[in-house]
Amino acid sequence: MTLSYIIPTYNPVDADLRRCLDSLTRQGLARDDYEVIVVDDGSAHSPEAVVQEFEGMMNIRLLRQPHARQGAARNRGIECATGEYVRFVDSDDYLPPSSASSLLELMASCELDVLLFRFSTTEAVTAAAPRLNAVFADGPAYMSRHTLFGSPCTLCFRRRLTDHPSPLRFAEHTFIEDEAFVTRLLWRAGRTGVTSAVGYIYVQHPASTTHLSDPDHTDELFRAYFAALDDIRAFRQTQTEGAVGLDRKIRYLSIDILRHALRQRGGGETRFDRCASALRQRDLFPLPRGRYSWKYNLFRILSPHAFGRALLRLYEQRTRS
Repeated sequence: MTLSYIIPTYNPVDADLRRCLDSLTRQGLARDDYEVIVVDDGSAHSPEAVVQEFEGMMNIRLLRQPHARQGAARNRGIECATGEYVRFVDSDDYLPPSSASSLLELMASCELDVLLFRFSTTEAVTAAAPRLNAVFADGPAYMSRHTLFGSPCTLCFRRRLTDHPSPLRFAEHTFIEDEAFVTRLLWRAGRTGVTSAVGYIYVQHPASTTHLSDPDHTDELFRAYFAALDDIRAFRQTQTEGAVGLDRKIRYLSIDILRHALRQRGGGETRFDRCASALRQRDLFPLPRGRYSWKYNLFRILSPHAFGRALLRLYEQRTRS
């Protein structure tokens, strides 16, 4: 088996899941070259009927578990996967036609452990022969020069990376479960490639985890952000050499937390102050200096000051709307 698709799902909309699965049949892969593992995370509305529609078209399995959130569902998929390579696809998203086969060919020909690709929020067509924009000797070399996007859906990787040198799994029973996983995955990767080809279509929903505005949910979300940050910081302490990429990840995740605080409608200043105080206790606010992007450095300069925060808040809320 060449490729394992892992699809975590919870109370999916039938039409969305059907679109997702249908897109997997249009990837230019022979049926025996891939498997699809749908993990139902305790849905009240079972996806079984939709999954059964595709049993004659692909090697597909439906696994069920008590509700334990997305990280647990992804972990169940990892444990059952048999493919040489793994890709995660959320059940309300889908893939551009023929993107998987072309990206796999690129990985095999360049002997990559990880390939990072772009996502789009609109329909896209991947070139028949996408090219690498850059190749790095290993994941840490990539991380030292690039901001690492936390989603596991914009990369394809060798499954063995989740087992060696030790088991690697997502955080369970929480949100923001992917930041630490993706960071550790790249840190243990060998040859890592980057392509500008679009390999994923992300469908934005107002009811997604990061868009809900319920106060209790928001509190839990920020606790999860800081738990992920502390997980990566603890891992950083185990690395005595060459940890530039981990420092970069920690600092950019700190910015993500502050930016998310600025986007809050009502009480945003209080939320920012609380997050800034928590980061200050971790020596992460004001943001440390670094040879990073101009956006990072502008945020670093503006964020400690009330007027600067007002400008940043205006920008973040306009961007979100």
